[in-house]
Amino acid sequence: MKRLALALLIASQSLLSASPVQADANDLPTLGDSASGVVSLQQEHDLGRNWLRQLRASAKTIKDPLAVEFLENMAYRLIPHSGAQQSEFEFVIIDKAELNAFAVPGGIIGINLGIMLFAEDEDELAAVLAHELGHLSQRHFARQLERASQQEPVAIATLLASILLIALSDNPDAGIAGIMAGQAASIQDQLAYSRSWEREADRLGMKTLVEAGYDPNAMPGMFTQMMAANRMGGNPPEFLLTHPLTMNRVADAGARAGNYPTQPREVGFDFMVLKDRARIRYQLTPEQVIPAMTAELQSKDAVRRSAARLILAEQAFIADDYQTALKHLDGIDSDYQNDPATTVVRAQTLHQLGNSAEAIQLLEQRMQYYPGSYQLIMAYATILDHSGRVQQSTDVLRKLAEDRPGTPEVWYQLAQSAADARQNMVAHHANAEYLYLNGQQNQAIRQMDLAIKEAGKQGNFQRQEALKERLRQIAKGDRKF
Repeated sequence: MKRLALALLIASQSLLSASPVQADANDLPTLGDSASGVVSLQQEHDLGRNWLRQLRASAKTIKDPLAVEFLENMAYRLIPHSGAQQSEFEFVIIDKAELNAFAVPGGIIGINLGIMLFAEDEDELAAVLAHELGHLSQRHFARQLERASQQEPVAIATLLASILLIALSDNPDAGIAGIMAGQAASIQDQLAYSRSWEREADRLGMKTLVEAGYDPNAMPGMFTQMMAANRMGGNPPEFLLTHPLTMNRVADAGARAGNYPTQPREVGFDFMVLKDRARIRYQLTPEQVIPAMTAELQSKDAVRRSAARLILAEQAFIADDYQTALKHLDGIDSDYQNDPATTVVRAQTLHQLGNSAEAIQLLEQRMQYYPGSYQLIMAYATILDHSGRVQQSTDVLRKLAEDRPGTPEVWYQLAQSAADARQNMVAHHANAEYLYLNGQQNQAIRQMDLAIKEAGKQGNFQRQEALKERLRQIAKGDRKF
């Protein structure tokens, strides 16, 4: 954590090298506004990627392809309506039970998996993300730097480090204390400005939510849930520590929602599966899981029953009871039999039963209907590898790495498959990218050196030069792929 805080302190100092431009703090920014005089969109991009790498080095993240794909799909449904100026986005899910979501400068969007425990439906989760995208679209980070640059530079460094402590510490009060100590001279002014940002993000978030087809009432509904969680005692939700919430904001969101027609709420199969997985991870003991999911089978809601069936199949799979897993999968409602999440578990079960060819064929069929599905492609590549078709697995993963260069797990699986295929150059390169994305720069450099040597041994000098250039980028912290 200290290493991460130091990295942000250094990053904040480098951002201050640009000359600040004076501006009225109450003005809304526009494209090309004065905030870019303090930090450009490219600087935000670079800082965001650096922050993400350091976050991965310091915090436990969720690798579940279903969770990642679900977050991406929701975010990309919202982003076109948000006004966000970033052209590239990265996504991360933190393995924490607390309610939180965030959008970091440069297009980094993330949630705590625990937010699934609080959101009653997809619309409420979308409302939180839409609010975060409001902060991105209005470049509140750049505006805060612009404002803070008129004070002592250490105030900015303190602010960044304290926000980091809030994000990662089990004692979020420590981060709040850092902010209070670093900006005590102007804390009232800072709080007032922060509230204006929140209202601004609420307004833009509501517009984004409605235009994306979600229910506008989800925003005041989710805010009410947060306020209730805060009143229940203990530490307030993480989201409230960095996003001050008042009854006035809840009332304003309710009044604003009244200007739009109500939309049907969305509670899809994948949402319910992820909600159940979050319950298992954070709320239920191992002894409670099967009884709790079995009780869900009595629900009149086909989505809830089917999600519970999939969870029971997963539990049977974990226990090596593959026949029981198939029985639960067969009991899933026909509307969700072809869902990628169901397909992945069925394919994995068939593979364990020795029916790898059938599992591979099933995944290939589903990928025709879901050609870009991250969870299907990862399952396909993994089963190919474990079935001895290592070259085909490597080829699939190399293409996936081109499409998703910022996803560490793709590089990790590519390194495994390439090693199995005895493609040492590819394996070392993939290992380097995986380590780099996880904030382990020195280890990444060593792996890239090995990849370069392997290219030389093979006489592949064109590839060797490309790897040398990539090594230079990694060594200087270039986030471009």
